[in-house]
Amino acid sequence: MTKNINTFLAIFISIFISISNGQDPPDNSDLIRTIGSFYDAIEMGDAEARIRLLAEDVILMPNHWTMMRGKEAVSESFRRGATAVFKIRDLTIVKKEVSGNMAYTVNSYYYTYHGKGEADQWHKTKNVHIWKKDLSGDWKLAVDIWNSDVPMDQFLKE
Repeated sequence: MTKNINTFLAIFISIFISISNGQDPPDNSDLIRTIGSFYDAIEMGDAEARIRLLAEDVILMPNHWTMMRGKEAVSESFRRGATAVFKIRDLTIVKKEVSGNMAYTVNSYYYTYHGKGEADQWHKTKNVHIWKKDLSGDWKLAVDIWNSDVPMDQFLKE
C-alpha cells in the first residue's frame, strides 16, 4: 500500500510542479521510479535494495550522528540498522527540482526507528536528498541529510 502511495505522490508532485510553472511535464519517470524504490526498500526493511541506490561517493548526514562518506561506510550503517525497525509514514515531497544529471527533493515525514518487538515511536522530521546520474544513466542517492522537527528544548527533555 505504501509503495503505491509513494509512487503516486512522486508522480503527482512532478506533474503539479510542471503544470504550475506553465511547462510541459518533463519525463522524469526514471527518477520517480528510483525515489519510489528507495522508499519501498525502507518500508520492506531491505538494506541491500537501498545500498544499490547509493552513489559511490554518497554522503550521509544523520541527525545527531557523525557524517559518513562513501558507499562502503554508508552500507555498513544500513546493514547494522537492518536489525532494527525503520519505517516512514506521511511522506510529503515539499519540493523537487531536476537539472540535467542532478536532482534534489526536500521531504517531510514521520519516522520510527527502534528495536524489533518494541512499539513504534513516531518522530516528525525532514530531509534533503540529492540525486545524480551515474555513468550508466541510473539515478543514485548522492547526499542524504536530515534533522528533527522537535524543538531543542523538547528534545532535551526526552
